[in-house]
Amino acid sequence: MNSRIFPSETLPFLGDRRGRGGDPDTIDIRALARTFWKRRWWILAAMLVCGIATYLAVGAGAPVYTAQSKVILDPRKAQIITAVEVVADLDPSEQIVNGEIATLRSNLLLEEVIADLPPEVIDEIDPANAPPGALDTLIGGAKERLGLAPPPAAEPSAADAEDQRVRRLTWAVRQMLTVFSESDSYVIVIRIEAGAPVLAATLANAISEEYIRLQLDGRRDAVGQATTYLEERLETLRGQVEAAEAAVARYRAESLVTDGGTLDAASQQLASLNGQLIEARAARVEAEARYRQLVSVVESEGRVAAARIVTTPVIETLRDQQLALRQQDAEWAQSFDADHPRRVAIRNELNQIESDIGSELDKVLQVRRSDFEIAQLRETSLLESIAGTESRVLSITQNNLDLRQLEREADAARQTYESLLTRVTETRTQEQLQQPDAKLIERATVPGAPSAPRPKLMAALAATVGAMVMAAWVFFNEMTATTFRTAREVETETGLPVLSSIPVERWRNPRAGLAALRASPYGAYGERIRQLRTAILMRDGKDTARSILILSSAPGEGKTTTTLALAEMSALAGKSVIVIDADLRRSSLQKAFGWKMETDFADFIQGNATLSDAIYVPDDAGFDVLAANGPRADAAEELSATWLQPVVDELKRVYDVVLIDAPAVLAVSDALILAQVVDTRVYMVRWDSTPRAAVAQGLAKLAELRLPVSGMVLNKVDARRSPDPYAEGYTYEA
Repeated sequence: MNSRIFPSETLPFLGDRRGRGGDPDTIDIRALARTFWKRRWWILAAMLVCGIATYLAVGAGAPVYTAQSKVILDPRKAQIITAVEVVADLDPSEQIVNGEIATLRSNLLLEEVIADLPPEVIDEIDPANAPPGALDTLIGGAKERLGLAPPPAAEPSAADAEDQRVRRLTWAVRQMLTVFSESDSYVIVIRIEAGAPVLAATLANAISEEYIRLQLDGRRDAVGQATTYLEERLETLRGQVEAAEAAVARYRAESLVTDGGTLDAASQQLASLNGQLIEARAARVEAEARYRQLVSVVESEGRVAAARIVTTPVIETLRDQQLALRQQDAEWAQSFDADHPRRVAIRNELNQIESDIGSELDKVLQVRRSDFEIAQLRETSLLESIAGTESRVLSITQNNLDLRQLEREADAARQTYESLLTRVTETRTQEQLQQPDAKLIERATVPGAPSAPRPKLMAALAATVGAMVMAAWVFFNEMTATTFRTAREVETETGLPVLSSIPVERWRNPRAGLAALRASPYGAYGERIRQLRTAILMRDGKDTARSILILSSAPGEGKTTTTLALAEMSALAGKSVIVIDADLRRSSLQKAFGWKMETDFADFIQGNATLSDAIYVPDDAGFDVLAANGPRADAAEELSATWLQPVVDELKRVYDVVLIDAPAVLAVSDALILAQVVDTRVYMVRWDSTPRAAVAQGLAKLAELRLPVSGMVLNKVDARRSPDPYAEGYTYEA
């Protein structure tokens, strides 16, 4: 179910074994179904817990009654007058409908509704009259016992008490109120959910009626305010019209005095100056572009790049000299190194030429900057001359313009006054013809049965959701696994065969495991060890003496226990076996079994004992042992493949099977040294524990040294949780 993480090009000696596991990018539906079947009790438990909890929680709630009224935003209006209305009718778009819904839920409208309700209804909805809940009582009692209860609040004034009461009632009504629009219509539904049926109907009708009344009152107030404003504005405009007409007459009398100069001469001078300005501006833009281009190249690409785009006789001469010197340096470089005196002299000359080019570039920059500043000054001077000429032209023509302006102002004031006079008359008429934008189309009736809670429906929904969530978790956990759970996954992802899947056993230490194996050699664990032994022997198709190395990615994956069990099974089969505890940094066999070894493996490595003296023959095992009395990191540092190879060959001459318990591949490099001197390498993976990336890294290290792995062992498999249908074994008695 996961993409293969060990491509064959990573492990070239494995060949292509993808046919063993099928396409790794496909989903095994049967395996997934088996996983769901093994987790069926989890899914059922989630259904029951969610369903029962929801049923009890919902069923304990108080009954809720629902009543609703409906209003419609009606865009159709009676057209009594043709004038534009002061307050425009609503265009019931989605935004307008949402705005009206917000109005229905506003505290301003709800406060008006509360003010019109009878006292018995107010007492019924006031949260202050509701008995305290069990949780509130419990918390309050706990605070009193702990001395955390707040001191009694001071008695509020009458105004404050009334304000608190109104805010409390508004909050309570808003909690019961739901306002929404029906789809594809202008209908707004006002729904009340209350603990009493009559209260629900009363509040729904009161809110809808108050909404329509406030709409009508608001429109009338707006038109009345508009009328008052327009009348005041009309008086102001009358005075403005009279003043504008008087100003026109007065200006005509003053304009009899003739201004000096002619408008034509001033206009011709202005046109000439504008032509000169265009030429000066073009010259300034050209000079600025040439200057800024060179500055930009210097800042962005450097002085060398800038020198390439500048052409002066001096720079051209310097470039020719530079090219000639570089050619000389290239010729000398064919025979001499960079420290040769001639090449050093050439470099010095090249550096001087670079400096001269930079100096010449600075001169060019200064010239272009001066050209740019001169062009800028000329443009500024022309702009000042044009400004003075324009002022003179404006002064000459001002009399005619001012007169026309005064006449236009007088005409505009007169037209505004006449238009406003007509509008005032229309507004006075509209004030008496206002209609609300909404009308009531359905009154709320008293509900005959509670609408909530519905415990059975909610329990069924919760059970379904619980089952779906648990199933989704099972599916996600299966699809995103970062460990190995089946032998097929190991084979598919590594391209290596799984020689055996060993079940998990709850042993305290390897000694307890070995004792249990002797007590029940034909149990499930013993049969899987026997299967591993047979698979190893059949890999080469021969039954001769061999050395076998047990590897894993990390510590704690069961290498030592499996090595001892494999040794015991081989001994039961009549083979002479020796177990080498090569994990010298964490050697623990002597401590686990309590063996008394005068000389050990570490002494042999360091030359303090012979091989025969270092081999220990325990009384409680059917195999010999080559181990250390305890952790010996110093001895581990002296291991090498060239030293180990003759040792292993000598042991193979004496024993049928040489089993080596190696340290973790990713922890230390000792395992890679041991892997070079054995006939068979077996890689262990702990079920649902060893990360796939760790296995990939460990196998990759072996692949780099061209050390093929014979097969994989899936260790500590929990048959009850494994989705592998073949994980559960069977036993028999001999």
